[in-house]
Amino acid sequence: MRVAYITMQFPVPSETFARNDVRRLTGRGVEIAVHTLLPGRRDALELLAQSGLSSLPIYANGPGPSLRGLGAALLRPRLLWRTLRWVWRDNRPSHALLTTAIIPRAFGILASLEEDRPDVVHIFWGHYPAVVGFLVRERLPGVPVSMALNAYDLTMRYGGSPEVARRASFLRTHARVNVADVASFTGVPEERVNVIYNGVDLEWLDGIAAGVEKVPGRLAVAGRLIESKGIDEVIRVFARVREEHADASLVVMGEGPARRELVRLAESLGVDHAVSFLGHVPHAWVVEELARAQVVLLLSRKDSERLPNAIKEGMACRSVCVATDTPGMDELIDHGRSGYIVRAGETEKTAEMVSSVLAGRVDVSAMVEEARRQIERNFDLRVTTESYLRAWGSLVGTVEGASEPVAAAGD
Repeated sequence: MRVAYITMQFPVPSETFARNDVRRLTGRGVEIAVHTLLPGRRDALELLAQSGLSSLPIYANGPGPSLRGLGAALLRPRLLWRTLRWVWRDNRPSHALLTTAIIPRAFGILASLEEDRPDVVHIFWGHYPAVVGFLVRERLPGVPVSMALNAYDLTMRYGGSPEVARRASFLRTHARVNVADVASFTGVPEERVNVIYNGVDLEWLDGIAAGVEKVPGRLAVAGRLIESKGIDEVIRVFARVREEHADASLVVMGEGPARRELVRLAESLGVDHAVSFLGHVPHAWVVEELARAQVVLLLSRKDSERLPNAIKEGMACRSVCVATDTPGMDELIDHGRSGYIVRAGETEKTAEMVSSVLAGRVDVSAMVEEARRQIERNFDLRVTTESYLRAWGSLVGTVEGASEPVAAAGD
């Protein structure tokens, strides 16, 4: 099966789940080519090598591709007019302006797809990449379009998404909590919205975590250092925990504009000597640190934070995970049995939970084993990618119309 992935950029450090999916699918014999609307990142080759994807064909944007796409658009004035009318009719002005800027690249991608026709076109993000889905439906109606609408898409509310979603052959989201919102936003019946969780590569994780020993009193957090990620709250919780556990330590993995403020916060709370800011580190290093930690925290305040990979990986590594009650978190953590779900800003309560874990006042062994079983049941990459294979396999040879809903992995 030959699948064209349409996305903004690839690879991206924060989109580990995307690299996981592509690596597993190519390993299952799917021929994937990635087409991006933005230019490639400077660290793209490094990220691909880390993910075992060095040979993956990636067609990124740039001056040349944009010029060729502009030429392709000008040769099709009627299609260009229909596309511009769709963009400006359905989108708010800011989104319409940005979409207009990437239309030449979208036409370039269309030309590539017409020349080297795939079995399925997968719109990996349901916002700006939807313009390629629109063009494919206009010019390649016999090619099935698979489309994802996930948390960021639902927060962004890109105006062109609903029409493309309604015309898509397969519509996917990554959490049950999203289904009603997807249906309300797009007008697609809920029964047509398929849930496929973002999986984690348990084989790969286990290979890295094997032999890594837990560090007593170690806490860890991984994520972009931005205000909405709640790393500041993690540091405040840690400072409270240190009042009972003087040997506790915290490892912070990630980079971002809030780093300087977070370092100052740790200093002001008197815990800077026990906090290690590692910056952006390779994914394998992240996994090692998650495996060393007794407790993994993610106290995000981000609206689009849903079923984060860092928590899945922490659970897979048998660390006790504590996360804020962002939408869908109860699909991942069974509070009190496989981890803890807290409300944002509950510093004292969260610190008490963490202290209880470190002091052995809870049955940690039972909790981490239940967490591991939850990942194996519902979030194993081997299971989630099979859902894609079944869905896409059912689409090959179809034209328009929805496939049968695919049950969430683990159902």
